[in-house]
Amino acid sequence: MLWYKSWLDTRWRFLFGLVLLFVFACGTVVAYPTVRDLASSVSADLIAGSDDLFQELQESIDIMATFRGYAWSQWFQQNFPSLLTIFAALLGSGSPLVRSGSGALFSLALPVSRDRWIGSRATTGLAELFVLALVPSIAITALAPLVGQQFPLGDALVWGTCAFVGASAFFAIAMFVSTLVNDVWRPLLLTCLAVAAVGAVGLALPEGHGVFTAMAGGNHFADGSLPWVDLLVCAVATAALIYAAAATVARRDF
Repeated sequence: MLWYKSWLDTRWRFLFGLVLLFVFACGTVVAYPTVRDLASSVSADLIAGSDDLFQELQESIDIMATFRGYAWSQWFQQNFPSLLTIFAALLGSGSPLVRSGSGALFSLALPVSRDRWIGSRATTGLAELFVLALVPSIAITALAPLVGQQFPLGDALVWGTCAFVGASAFFAIAMFVSTLVNDVWRPLLLTCLAVAAVGAVGLALPEGHGVFTAMAGGNHFADGSLPWVDLLVCAVATAALIYAAAATVARRDF
């Protein structure tokens, strides 16, 4: 029953996110021939006099010379982390006990502990987020033959998992804030502010580090390695925030 209620509370956000991410992933694949032709037609004369701009453009063209590089740069590095973060915040926002803050007495009267309520809510939300992370990633592998290309399933799974681990921290932030207030929008707004703060901190970190860098899987694209430290920090933060959410609900006088 707990799982079912958690599913009912978040199902439309999850289904909307799943459809939207899948459509965007399909669009990324279909756009590859156009982007490839456009990149190959760029002339150096168009950016003459700007060595830095030329170097950055040339690096982008080199990356997109293969479908693997194109998929990583256009989807896993740019669009996917941002979209997944938004839906992580949406899934985590809202009271973990009751829908839209109503029916609290009924929920708390059920013969289950508050910890179980939080546990079922967190597990359901993380499971939904995991599906949101992997399905669009696998879709790129499945749809690549439509444009005459191949995309390794291993890369899709690795980069999708990296995105999930990073986004789970923002899910946990939204869930924790939701234990302090009973509406959806304030946790969502505060989580978005946290996203901006994390992004700003990432700019000050050494190259190759930061939550969003880890979500993009840039290290794996470049040399096959994984950002274990950044992923571990995200996982620990997720666990700590969910534990804090459970402790907050246990202490609240409803």
